[in-house]
Amino acid sequence: MDNVRIGMVGSGWMAKFYAESIVKYNHHVELIGVTGGKRAPKLAAEYDVEPIVDLDTMLGRDDVDALVMATPHQVHAEQVIAAAKSGKHILLEKPMAPNVPDCDAMISACKNGGVTLAMIKSLRYWNVMAKAKTLIEEGRIGDIRMIQVTCLHNLIWTATADNPLTDKPWALEPEAGGMILDRGCHIFDMLRWLTGDEVIRVFGKINSYEAKTYHTPNAMVQLEFSRGVMAQIWMGHEVPEPTFPDTGYQFRIWGERGLIDAEAHTVLKVSSNGEWDEIWRDPPRTEDWLEPWRLEKHFVQTQLFADNIRFNKPAAVSGEEGRAAIEIVQATHLSSMGGTSVNLPLPSNEGGIQFDGATVPRALIPGR
Repeated sequence: MDNVRIGMVGSGWMAKFYAESIVKYNHHVELIGVTGGKRAPKLAAEYDVEPIVDLDTMLGRDDVDALVMATPHQVHAEQVIAAAKSGKHILLEKPMAPNVPDCDAMISACKNGGVTLAMIKSLRYWNVMAKAKTLIEEGRIGDIRMIQVTCLHNLIWTATADNPLTDKPWALEPEAGGMILDRGCHIFDMLRWLTGDEVIRVFGKINSYEAKTYHTPNAMVQLEFSRGVMAQIWMGHEVPEPTFPDTGYQFRIWGERGLIDAEAHTVLKVSSNGEWDEIWRDPPRTEDWLEPWRLEKHFVQTQLFADNIRFNKPAAVSGEEGRAAIEIVQATHLSSMGGTSVNLPLPSNEGGIQFDGATVPRALIPGR
């Protein structure tokens, strides 16, 4: 395959990033058309491609090899399974799905269809976090012992005219899983990636103080990994302004010989010789979300996706890795519901999750 011909499914904020990436930065990749969402015709016109009437029509096109899916995660399972049956490769925005059974169904469908299922995990490709991973792999701080993550914001979101959620009211639905799913899937993936290890035990509590229209905006979660690393997540989206400085996505990593302080949006510091050294600082941010250094984390992923299809290589981030993050989110919900720690992997079946001797129905995960 010389060029990978891609259809964009979804037309919101993230779809714009991937369309820009494919058209302006990627090689041996062609954007064929856009479908899904009220903004699809406008996005298609902006990049001079075809507005395709619906997903079924796109799946029937012989000139579409693969899809980038930037749609609400509540519909991911249905869309991915249909795409796999049509022989289309898939690059899927996070979160993979609201629950583990949906993830399993998607993985199975793609294997049966002989197509690639790749996950978008942008945080891995942010400069700060990518360089932190390199420091760990080089042994700069020795073996990891503990990690603390703080994700603190003032985002008591309601769907109002001046609010970004106006364009995606689906995010307010209980089935959407709230912030523990939306941001938690990022954080849990990063912890697995940084440690190179799997979580074996989860204890957590999720709640809401004021945000009556947005589910699970706050959480405290404790994780235990198979090789003994412990991690703690403090997540809050109702923090009074101006909030704590530099805690949007902050990872404090304690190694046997040193420390890493990584604020994913801004700066990376390491202490391994008795003093702190600044390793990287992002350029000052402007209002231009499409400036190349900010878009890089997106066009790197679309290029990897296309190259892996062209050369028949495994996905850079597989569906199984996407599932692993969702399983930790799921375990956090179960822990919060039951007030007890939850062991991983979760025993599961087609209809739900086995927990504490009973099946928790799919409909209760993550919404309650």
